[in-house]
Amino acid sequence: MFAETVLHSGGITEGHASEAHAAHLIRRALHRGYTVTPTPDGGACITWTARRLGSGSLIEEPRSVVLTPHTPAGHLHASVRTALHAIARSADAHADLDKQDRPRIRLSADAEPVDVRTTSRLYGCRLVTEERGRVRLTLTATLALLAAHGADREDLAAVFLPAPTAVAA
Repeated sequence: MFAETVLHSGGITEGHASEAHAAHLIRRALHRGYTVTPTPDGGACITWTARRLGSGSLIEEPRSVVLTPHTPAGHLHASVRTALHAIARSADAHADLDKQDRPRIRLSADAEPVDVRTTSRLYGCRLVTEERGRVRLTLTATLALLAAHGADREDLAAVFLPAPTAVAA
């Protein structure tokens, strides 16, 4: 969940956005050519300039949507970043238990699992979630990683926009 702050012509509106809605806003902003800046806490700031005619002249007004995660990502230590990258690349990341029944994340049958301490941090900071038995990064984790790497528009588009498919003639 995210807190959503919208700067519009009537002032400022605050509300909440689900992960799905926040991802939709980011995709739509990228399609429209707006500036999307991921933040280190796992949020994003979307900015653009609205243009309208008023009193015979063009009026330009700044607009923005700021998405702030309810649970900030916090500082991503090297071990956490490494685990997040491995989970993002793994098609088969899933949760299991170690010999002491402590949760951990297994990336694949032949790969070394994410250690218990890092797994605990990933779940505790809500950087990962489970869907249908698979572990995936949350939007907060994705945005925090992008911010940590100084992602530009092309990096964001590679993550949020689907690759074009070839059409057979």
